[in-house]
Amino acid sequence: MEASNSARAQDACRRVLYEPAGDNGFVGWVTGFDYADGRVGLSFKEVRPGRDPHFRPPKLEMGEAVGAPVSYCAVECGSGDTVAERVYLISEDSGKTWRETGRCPLDNGSFANVGFPDGRIVGLDVGRINEERTGWCDYIAVRESLDGGTTWRETERLLEGCAVYLWRLRRLKDGSFLVLASLYGTPWGPGRARMTRNTMLPDETYLSKIQTFFLHSSDGRSFSGPHYVLPGIGAHEYDALELENGELLFLAGDVQATPAGRQLVRREGEHFLNGPMLPIRRGAPSDPQRNPQGGFIPETAAALPGDLLVGARRNKPYSVSRDLGANWYELPDLPVSLYQPYLMRLPDGRIANFGHQGGDDPVGKSRMFIGADFFRVTGSPPQACSLLLEREMDAEKTQYRNAYTARLTCAGKPLAAETVTFRFTPYWNEDGTVCTDPQERAPIRITALTGEDGTARAEVREYDAVRDIHFSYNVDAVFCPEGGAYEPCRSPLMSVAAMTPRRRCARPYEAYFAEGVLFVSEELAARCPGIFEALRAQLGRTKPEGLDENLARELRRLGILDADGRFAFRVHAHGLEDVLPMGPGDWYE
Repeated sequence: MEASNSARAQDACRRVLYEPAGDNGFVGWVTGFDYADGRVGLSFKEVRPGRDPHFRPPKLEMGEAVGAPVSYCAVECGSGDTVAERVYLISEDSGKTWRETGRCPLDNGSFANVGFPDGRIVGLDVGRINEERTGWCDYIAVRESLDGGTTWRETERLLEGCAVYLWRLRRLKDGSFLVLASLYGTPWGPGRARMTRNTMLPDETYLSKIQTFFLHSSDGRSFSGPHYVLPGIGAHEYDALELENGELLFLAGDVQATPAGRQLVRREGEHFLNGPMLPIRRGAPSDPQRNPQGGFIPETAAALPGDLLVGARRNKPYSVSRDLGANWYELPDLPVSLYQPYLMRLPDGRIANFGHQGGDDPVGKSRMFIGADFFRVTGSPPQACSLLLEREMDAEKTQYRNAYTARLTCAGKPLAAETVTFRFTPYWNEDGTVCTDPQERAPIRITALTGEDGTARAEVREYDAVRDIHFSYNVDAVFCPEGGAYEPCRSPLMSVAAMTPRRRCARPYEAYFAEGVLFVSEELAARCPGIFEALRAQLGRTKPEGLDENLARELRRLGILDADGRFAFRVHAHGLEDVLPMGPGDWYE
C-alpha cells in the first residue's frame, strides 16, 4: 500500500503570455529571472518573417557539426528571410500582467539572464555561431544591458577554449546566483578533436564526457568556479534549489536519458563542499535500461516553505517531494507541463512554470506560444522520516557490542509504535570474495517496535561468539510503513567488525584468528601449557585430531572451535596456517 498524498494544486490556471503573429509563428526557449526587488522577467526566442540585413549564412560544416536536421538552420542560425530575436518581458505584479522591455538580434541577447534592482540585466550566452561560422562558440559570453534587453555590451568571456553547455541561472537568498552548465567534452567542429558535437573519443562514454559544474557570482561581473557537481551521470540539463538551512540541492532527472541523481552541497562563502551522490526512487524510470526517460522526475523545481519541493517535467505531470527529492508524487489537477519549462516561485508565493507550446520544432511547423501555469500548493505529499542508527556499548561504556539502536523521527519528533527492521549481511562470502548482495537480501533480519522516544533495538548474539578479527558485516535499519502519511526510509549503512577493542585493555580476547593464523594471549598460554606445540601439530587442518580434551573444551569456550570441533574460521582461511603469540595489543582511552 502506497503512502497517501494530499498535495493539490490550488487556484491553477494556464495563461498565454505571448503569441507571435501569423499562423506558424515561432517562439520558444523561455527562461525566467527576477530583479531581486519583486519584479520578474522573461526572455525567449522569436523567429518572425522579415529581411535580416545582417544575416551571414553559416557554413555547411556548421550543420554537420551541430547535427541539425534538415530545415533547422533558421532555428540555429537565422536566415535571410526571417528575423531571429531575443525578446524581454517584465511583470511588476507577480506575473499578472506583462510588458515588453526590449528585443535584440538573437546573437546579441542572452539565453540565461538575471536582473538587478537598478534595472540592469546580466546575460550569459554560448553563441550558436563562432567566428568561423562552423560551430558554436568555445566560451561563455557575459553581457550587460541597461535598457531592458534592447542593447548589450560584452563585459567578459568565461572558460575560453572550452565546449560549454550553458543551461540556466538560479538566484540565491542573498542575491547572488548560480550559473548551471557543463563541459560538453572538448571543443568540436572542423579541425577539432571532435568533428561533431556528439563525436565520442576512443574509450569515452557519454557519462564520462559530460562534466557538470556551476559558477557563482554576486554581481554578474566576477565569477568563481567551475565548481563540479553531480559526477559521473552526464547531467547537462539539471536544476539547483536553495533549502531553508542554506544548503544547495542539485537535482538531475531523466529528461535527457541520463541516470538520475541528486546531491547536497554546503556553501561556506565562495567555497562549496559536495556531499555524496544520492538516489531518486519514486518518480524515476522503473526500467532505466529499457526506457531511460520513463519517469517524471522534474527537470525544473523550486522550494516552498518547509522545504516542500515542487517541480515540472516537459510533457509530464507536475510533482512534489517532502524528502529532498528522494521521492516525487504527482500533483493532480494540472495539465502536463509546457515544453522546456522554467519553474520559479513568485514574490506573492505562487508557483509559475514558464514554457512554450510545441517542442524542438523547425520554423513554420506549427503555431507556438509562450505560456505559463500559475498555482499554489496545498496539502502535502507523504512526510519524510529519518532513521539514526547507532552501535551500542556495554554497560560500562568500555566496548562496542553487536547491538544497535535506531531512532525514528519525522520533522525532528519521535515516532512511537512503528516497526523498524534491522538487516545484517556479512561483508565476506564463505569463499573469501566480497559479498555484493543488497541489504534487501540480508540473511539476518530483526524487527522491533519503536518506543515513546522513537527508538528500536536489536542485537546479533551469534556475532558475539566470532573470534576472527577480519569478520565484518553491514548493518542498516529500514522503516516501511504500509500506507499512511509517512514515506519509507532507511538509516545509513554501517560496515563494522564483529570483534572490537576494549577501553584500557590491550588484550580483550584471549585468542583469535587472522586469516588462518591463530594468535594466543599470554594469559591463555599460561593457563594451557603446551598449547603452541599441540596446535602446531594441527597445521593445515580445518578440524584438529587427537587434541587433549581439556584443551579442546577451553578452545570451544573461547570460540576457537565450533560445536562440531572444527576451527571456527570465518574469513580467508582453508586450514590452520600457524599459531603465534599475540603482539602488544591496542590501547584506547
